[in-house]
Amino acid sequence: MCEQLIVDGVSVSADTLTEWRKGRTGIAAELADFLTDWFSNSCTMELQTSGSTGKPKIMRATKAAMRAGAALSCEYFGLTAANRVLLCLPMRYIAGKMMVVRAIVSGATLQLQEPCSTPLANLTSPVDFVPLVPMQVASTLKQENGKQQLALAKSILLGGGFIDPALAEQLQHIPGRIYASYGMTETLSHIALRHVNGPKRSDWYTPLRGVSLSISADDTLVITAPHLGVTELVTNDLAEIRADGTFRILGRRDAVINSGGIKIQAEEIEQRLSAGTGLTLLAVPAPDSILGQCVALLWEGEDDAESSLQAAIQSLPAYHRPRIVRHLPLLPRTATGKLSRAQAIELLR
Repeated sequence: MCEQLIVDGVSVSADTLTEWRKGRTGIAAELADFLTDWFSNSCTMELQTSGSTGKPKIMRATKAAMRAGAALSCEYFGLTAANRVLLCLPMRYIAGKMMVVRAIVSGATLQLQEPCSTPLANLTSPVDFVPLVPMQVASTLKQENGKQQLALAKSILLGGGFIDPALAEQLQHIPGRIYASYGMTETLSHIALRHVNGPKRSDWYTPLRGVSLSISADDTLVITAPHLGVTELVTNDLAEIRADGTFRILGRRDAVINSGGIKIQAEEIEQRLSAGTGLTLLAVPAPDSILGQCVALLWEGEDDAESSLQAAIQSLPAYHRPRIVRHLPLLPRTATGKLSRAQAIELLR
């Protein structure tokens, strides 16, 4: 099979890659490295997890599974050779890699943009599809013409982190279709989607075709997707599944703080405080000589926001209120822009 990728109007294949990569830097050089592996005779590729909840790890996936996952995604979004898609995520992780595979599978033209907080700022014409992380969308909306920038994308795929309710409300005024994705490196990017804006807006994810789900004895989501080589993958995500197959994520099992025998879901605290203050924050466990663990809160934002944060904290149940509150210039994040709970715990230590 002779595959090719159309990059900014230029066809790149195994035969032309060496010439195309000459002088390439930044995201283009990362893409060239990926294509070198992709066009090789190996049937598998090495992938790295993001490390948002623990140490990053290396895994291998078959190219056949990556093509199959990309094909289902292209089917859902209607991507064809007539479309133009934007890559503005690092190639180190699965989101960037799978965006390239989608372009290869669909024949869509891939436009490159160096990953940054406002990747749509330099667009001069619309694109049909772009994957972004919430941080990029939030940063774009802070720009004077942020809404106009987002309007240049007909479809936006949001992944890689929690979507703040206040951010979701702002997105109701964006004309393009915005979707939230559920997935991970082990599932080769997303296996389910939900609408973030428009009349179909929902907190419930719909699995893609060929994906089946169940709930484990620990109330976590279990994924089976034969086309991805995934069989009964037990996640750390606490979930609820409805009779129609849609599901929602309630939080992470490893985000539970056991304080004096009371199980506290860190993400519930984060969502309640964020909704009340608009701040970005992380609730994590901290050692406590009496309780074993207590709630610690790390937050970023302007200094004068602390009074409103303290007021919001008082609205929490007593055993949910953080005993430690720390203000940081920036919360720790992974290379893909996700808040890193693991790094936050290390900071406290």
